[in-house]
Amino acid sequence: MNTLAKRIHNVAPEPVRLRLDGGDEIDLDMRSAEFFQESFQAEGVDRDGGTTYRMVTDGEDDPLLVARATASGWEVVGEVTDVEPV
Repeated sequence: MNTLAKRIHNVAPEPVRLRLDGGDEIDLDMRSAEFFQESFQAEGVDRDGGTTYRMVTDGEDDPLLVARATASGWEVVGEVTDVEPV
């Protein structure tokens, strides 16, 4: 089980702060966080602009990626490096 995904799952539905590999931070109001065996999927809304973000990983050894909704689909923003409650 991915450690960062487990942190999100434990904090949700409370807001979380994601730190990304590029140094950016995103504060999200969580909508959902679910494990499907080792796979994980979560969705939240940016507290500043209302953009929807989705986090996914396929398991312990895979990175936890975050993408944002755009008019043409999902755009990968980066890899999550840390998670904390807001």
